[in-house]
Amino acid sequence: MATAQELYDDLVTEHLTRPEVSMGRMFHAEGLRVRGKVYAFFSRDRDRVVLKLPASRARELVGEGTAEVMVMGARRMREWVALREPDETVWRRLLTEASTYVESLTR
Repeated sequence: MATAQELYDDLVTEHLTRPEVSMGRMFHAEGLRVRGKVYAFFSRDRDRVVLKLPASRARELVGEGTAEVMVMGARRMREWVALREPDETVWRRLLTEASTYVESLTR
């Protein structure tokens, strides 16, 4: 079974095949960007993938136990969640959701 980092790295490779996706810095980490806006990054200190999703979807994922609310300092980030356990199917689907959401914000 792949570690969280290995799974994230594999998914990054897949996402980087899209011409509108690139790498960029966010919260002291390299993250996936679509049209210049970060939608996912790997939090090494938490060993988790962090994604930007609509606030309602983020709440849903937290409620079902798939993700945790991302907290930066004392601030709870309403559109950022940290995924819990590495799961290739779930992570692939949610990275795509995050990419689609952030791309819709750049139009």
